[in-house]
Amino acid sequence: MTPARSSSAAGVYGLGSDIIRNLRKDFRVEFRSRFALNIAVSFAAIVTIAMSLTAGGAPFPAAVQSILLWTVIFFSAMNGLSHIFVREEDQATALFLRVSVTTDSIFISKSIFNQVFMMILLIVITPLFVFFLQVNVIHIAFFILSVAAGGIAIAAATTILAAMVAKAGGKGSLFTIISFPVLLPILWVSINSTTGALRQTAPSYDNPVFLLAFSGFISVISFLLFRSVWLED
Repeated sequence: MTPARSSSAAGVYGLGSDIIRNLRKDFRVEFRSRFALNIAVSFAAIVTIAMSLTAGGAPFPAAVQSILLWTVIFFSAMNGLSHIFVREEDQATALFLRVSVTTDSIFISKSIFNQVFMMILLIVITPLFVFFLQVNVIHIAFFILSVAAGGIAIAAATTILAAMVAKAGGKGSLFTIISFPVLLPILWVSINSTTGALRQTAPSYDNPVFLLAFSGFISVISFLLFRSVWLED
């Protein structure tokens, strides 16, 4: 193996080790307290049950059900997606991260954590919403794909925003305010996609494909911008 290849392999191995170490730390800290997850799930459960009681068993149209579903998902996610960076600043561990691991490994590990966090929320929230709001899902596979694609897009778009809010000393309310304009196109497409899963007509896969493509695009842009955000004094 040439010295260049050896150096490249060592760099990839070091990056992978840092990512795994950061993920272990983040999951250990988060699930030890389960602060963000408990708040997000509690909010979703309370709002969903309140909607069900208010409706009194009357079924909503498919479009309204999709709007309500993504409203619950959005505000539940906002309670937790910023926590991964805000916690580092609150606990004064951000400086240690900056000097001990590379910025690339920090961004990748935080992005993976937010994706896993979002998937856990969707797994809990979606069946709860379908049950209490009596949602009749016609195209089950497409519905799952639409919800998953929307959740991936939300997590991908908000990771860099969470870092910006944490650096600015902001909390969840500021994160929600600056995230909404960015997430509005994602929510609109996600609503249209899930609405198609609740109707008899054959759904179009254009919306999930757009959401996944947008997730990849915004992740690359965020990766390139993260260094300037994270290292800014």
